[in-house]
Amino acid sequence: SAAIILFIMAVHNSLKSKKSQIQELQLLMSEGIKTLTDISINEMPSDTQKLSEKFQLAKISITESQEEEFHQKVRKPYQQIKLIKSQYNQLIARKPYSFVAKIMGHQPF
Repeated sequence: SAAIILFIMAVHNSLKSKKSQIQELQLLMSEGIKTLTDISINEMPSDTQKLSEKFQLAKISITESQEEEFHQKVRKPYQQIKLIKSQYNQLIARKPYSFVAKIMGHQPF
């Protein structure tokens, strides 16, 4: 039973870590969008579709001289967010991780 509890805690911490990484990257992305454009963002959306819309809006509104900075401050965090969300969703879809996610209250993005 100790091994099972240890497994549950390890999976829970891993999922919490992924959520935390996503939030940090969303903050970085929103700060990058604010510095490069005049788009006001009160809160970065957690919904992938809305996040994509914000990214596309920012991409359209930058100038050529801002492309490298856009790549560093917005595109990289956006790509990492998509990758981590995909990993998170794949992890909680597989058994036995889905069981741990269910009992600990983790939902897919």
